[in-house]
Amino acid sequence: MLRLKLEPFELERIQSEWEHTVDINLTESGVEPLRIVDLIPDEKERRRVLETKLGYSQTNGTIPLRETIAGMYKDADADNVLVTNGGAEANFITIWNLLHENPDTNEIVMMLPNYMQIYGVTKGLGGSVSPYYLRMKGGEWIPDLEGLKAAISKKTAAITLCNPNNPTGATMGGDHLGAIAEIAADAGVWILSDEIYQGAELDGPMTPSIFEYHDKVLVTNSLSKSYGLPGLRLGWIITSEKPHATDLWSYSDYTSICPTMLSDMLATIALQPKMRAKILDRTSKIVRGHWAAMRKWLDARKHIFEYVAPKAAAICFPKHNLPITSLELVDRLLKEKSLLIIPGEHFGMERYLRIGFGYSEEKLNAGLARFDELIQTLK
Repeated sequence: MLRLKLEPFELERIQSEWEHTVDINLTESGVEPLRIVDLIPDEKERRRVLETKLGYSQTNGTIPLRETIAGMYKDADADNVLVTNGGAEANFITIWNLLHENPDTNEIVMMLPNYMQIYGVTKGLGGSVSPYYLRMKGGEWIPDLEGLKAAISKKTAAITLCNPNNPTGATMGGDHLGAIAEIAADAGVWILSDEIYQGAELDGPMTPSIFEYHDKVLVTNSLSKSYGLPGLRLGWIITSEKPHATDLWSYSDYTSICPTMLSDMLATIALQPKMRAKILDRTSKIVRGHWAAMRKWLDARKHIFEYVAPKAAAICFPKHNLPITSLELVDRLLKEKSLLIIPGEHFGMERYLRIGFGYSEEKLNAGLARFDELIQTLK
């Protein structure tokens, strides 16, 4: 009998334990959250929301919300969509489904570095993980396509992407997505793409979705990062096969059952085209402005840090040459400077750090000053 055995989710645990108690938290990968009044500036409309009865919402998401989400993807409609409680539930449900619909395919080929939820869930559910990597090359993070081909086996259920990528902030355009889709098609496997940072680009067009590149595709997303609405805990799965959306719905019946009534309502408002454009424009301005301060600090310390500039998301992933591990470095910053950042080990990469810069620029500069104080003791 299969027994669920989950490894500690180190990234989420260190944040949960410390993010609300340290002086300065530079672990957040989103931007300063919006307020309800920002979503609903009209007082009469706010009153209508306040008069909402707090019953159960439609369990797979209301039709207006699913239609709104589907409108962001080519040739999709409401029946392609399942609404979830955050991107975390979306990823959990998809992995659970992929591993247990076919007992002969229990392997996930996973991009690294990456947010490690899919890794932990796959292992916990009795599956195996075969990695392929983004590589630093020519000032960019590039997917190792030959490594991807080599990682696929007869047991592979899906290839996973994170695009834009957490923790690097790298983006993959049509050329790379098309190549990955071709590899998946040749192997006859699904693609699962976590696209939670889509819309948080520093410059240029929005990162394309894998949805229109492959016939067997699952995309997960949420309002937590690019939209600055993590408190709504509202995510979604969109699949290229409508019957698969119905199958996934049966899995959510055993997890959170349904999104909250208010989250569904506020998400529908946030994702209307005009409001969505306004929110994402705000996000890009924050990310672009704060990155300028982050980049200035890194450039002044080129003897310590090597980095690739992020193309999206309020995160960077520099590699350091300090004489201690990233785990030791983060522990000392926490205990000696009341400063919290994330070690690269929590993304499967040693000697790297993930630094978030999307919240307060004032706290960012104060935190980097504290980092400098510790660096001086390590020379």
